[in-house]
Amino acid sequence: MLTLSIVVGRAHPEMLARTELWIRRTLPEPVKVFYRLFRLMATPAPGASPSLPQPLLDGCRVLESRSEILNRLDKGSVGIEVGTFRGDFAAEMLRRVEPRELHLVDVTFANLRADVRDDPRVHLHGGLSVEVLAGFPDEHFDWAYIDGDHSYAAVRADIEAAWSKVRPGGLLIFNDFARYNQPGFGAFGVHKAVCEFVRDRRWPVVFWAFNGEALYDIALRRPDAPPA
Repeated sequence: MLTLSIVVGRAHPEMLARTELWIRRTLPEPVKVFYRLFRLMATPAPGASPSLPQPLLDGCRVLESRSEILNRLDKGSVGIEVGTFRGDFAAEMLRRVEPRELHLVDVTFANLRADVRDDPRVHLHGGLSVEVLAGFPDEHFDWAYIDGDHSYAAVRADIEAAWSKVRPGGLLIFNDFARYNQPGFGAFGVHKAVCEFVRDRRWPVVFWAFNGEALYDIALRRPDAPPA
C-alpha cells in the first residue's frame, strides 16, 4: 500500500482510479483508511490559486453552514451528490430539499445508512464519478454537490464531467473549498480547481458557507447563456 501511494503522482490517472475502485470495494475498512492517509501524504501540493474576478463575487451571500445552502435549493428539484460515504449529508438533503430525485455516486455503498438507501427518491450509482456523470444527459440536474476525491486532478476531472450536466441557472456546489496542505497529512486541490473554473467559465459565486476547520462550501450558478 505504501509503495502504491508513493508512486501515485507518476502513475496513469485511469490506472490509479481503477486501483482506488478495487481497494474501496474489496479491502477491510481499516486498510482502506490506511491507504487513503498514505495516498494523501504522497499527493503533491497544488500550485497557487488564481484570484476570483470581483464581478463574479458581487452577488455572493455568506451563510452560516452548508445546511443553509440546502435550505435555498428548490423543493422538488433533481440533484446529485458525488461522494456520499455513509449518506449523512444525503439524509439532510432529503429532509431539507425534499428532492424529486437524489442521485448518489460512490465507488461503494457498503457504509450507506439504511434510511437513505431505502428512500424511493434515492438512486445509487456505483463506480468512478467521471464515468457515472458521463452517463447522464446534459442539463439533467438542478444542482450537483461535489464531495469526492479532493486532489486537484480529481476535482478538475469531476468539474469537467459535472458542469454540463447542470441546467442553466442550476448550481454546482463544492465541499471543502480550501487549500489544505500539511506535510505528512495531505493536500487538497479543491480551492485551486474551483477558482480556475470560475475564472475560465465565468460562473458567478452565489453562496459561500462556513464549516468547521475552515473547510468551507462554495456554490456556483451556471449562467443562462455562455459569456460573450
